[in-house]
Amino acid sequence: MEKFTYRLEDTKSGDKTIIISRDGKELPLHSRIDPLREGEKNAPEFNPDKYDLLIVLGCGLGYHLMGLGDKVSGYKKIIVIDIIPGLERDPAGGEFFEYLRTSANLTFITGEEPERVETRLTEMIDFDAYRGVQVVEHPGSFRMFTEYYETVKSLVKRILDKKSGDKATVKAFGSIFLRNALNNLKNIDKLEPVSSLAGKFSGCSALIVSSAPSVEDYIDDIKKFRDRFYIIAVDSALPMLREYGIKPDFAVSIDPQQRIHEHFLGHERSGTHHIFSMVSPPSIVERYGGSLSLNSHPVSQVIEELYPGAVGSIDSGTGSVAGDALCFAMLAGFGNIGMTGFDFSFSGNTIYARGTSYQKRYSLYFNNRFVTPEGFNAAYIFRGSGSLRVQGRYTRRSFVGYRDSVVKLIMERCSAPPVIINSRGLPVSNGCYMNMQEFAEICGSSKVPPALRPGDSAKLKEIIDIKRISDFLTKGGVKEELLRHSLGTEAVDKRGERFFRI
Repeated sequence: MEKFTYRLEDTKSGDKTIIISRDGKELPLHSRIDPLREGEKNAPEFNPDKYDLLIVLGCGLGYHLMGLGDKVSGYKKIIVIDIIPGLERDPAGGEFFEYLRTSANLTFITGEEPERVETRLTEMIDFDAYRGVQVVEHPGSFRMFTEYYETVKSLVKRILDKKSGDKATVKAFGSIFLRNALNNLKNIDKLEPVSSLAGKFSGCSALIVSSAPSVEDYIDDIKKFRDRFYIIAVDSALPMLREYGIKPDFAVSIDPQQRIHEHFLGHERSGTHHIFSMVSPPSIVERYGGSLSLNSHPVSQVIEELYPGAVGSIDSGTGSVAGDALCFAMLAGFGNIGMTGFDFSFSGNTIYARGTSYQKRYSLYFNNRFVTPEGFNAAYIFRGSGSLRVQGRYTRRSFVGYRDSVVKLIMERCSAPPVIINSRGLPVSNGCYMNMQEFAEICGSSKVPPALRPGDSAKLKEIIDIKRISDFLTKGGVKEELLRHSLGTEAVDKRGERFFRI
């Protein structure tokens, strides 16, 4: 965060302004003539009847917040974020600031780095407790500290999108998550803990392959250098790799929805080790077996509570299989990690690479005299993106959010940046860009054998007691809490009985 000092100065109207000193220059945060009038012009409209959480980005001496005076109590919570440290304790604001400082529903976050702001907001905001969120900006603060406030604004949006997305996901898929998690307890005898693979591939190299359009540019090179690295495929890439005669060493599948069965059609069990989440479709888990990874679902949390560290997790918290696949590569100890087929956009105005189940479906259903697959792709992209373009590429806000979450994951958890092999997608700012030839060269001439092959470790049934878990989950209070967190609502026993047939 940039260095600056500040002081107060009288204005021509008799009110105060803040003078910011940095880089040898002094600039006023508020008008030097009449800051109160300036604040009135920039004042937002406050609507506590519609929104009960208010986030203020930039406050200064609070002139633009004067209209909030008689509406403070209408909000359940008000969060004021300002780059100036200790602003809430400075008496300089006088009467303009007093109504904010004395409000019990007010929280200040001042002088904090953006990363710390994000942490505090994430812990602070519970969407179940609020009807709506209003975000207001102080133009002077944004003008003076553009980079800081734009960064904070982006992370606030990311938090709100994720929180609201999580809530919508629970509402839409909560019952699927819970049903899958409970049924997967019956598959324990077919699974190993993902923790058993921790560090076993130290000194080895891996290429993570996804199914975005750009992966087509590298298929020939993947086949050519196949013997130099282990291939970690996300489930949607399985049909495409099979079509090109490429058998991945690992497949990562975390999506709970039944539609992912399409990705496994024709996929042989042998030769590939599978990593599933607690909420993966039980029928696929039963057929393929492999390693289990815990996630944030309450059933996973119960298992972790009863058997700390016994199962392990590759849950990245990014909401994307890209992040989880990267976390698996790090957990397994791979040194050189490459990533290809992660575009975070509709590269080349197509949706997925050829050979994927999605593209096959579109070709089958929409190839006629009137609408070609290409035409359907274009229509889908324009509709799905809402005409959103980032760096000249059509994309979705969710795609950009996934990309940003991967950037954050790399920054926080990667000791060395992964190699990004992609010339068409949205850039991953902290990735290391190479082509496939360059990546193959740093991998060496051949794959290094692992210290332990998948399938050689103990099964989960030898480590955890399914009866102990079942007895715990079916206790009255535990069951009700589990239903409430899984389904996003107060659930009664009668409604939840169908889930608890473990």
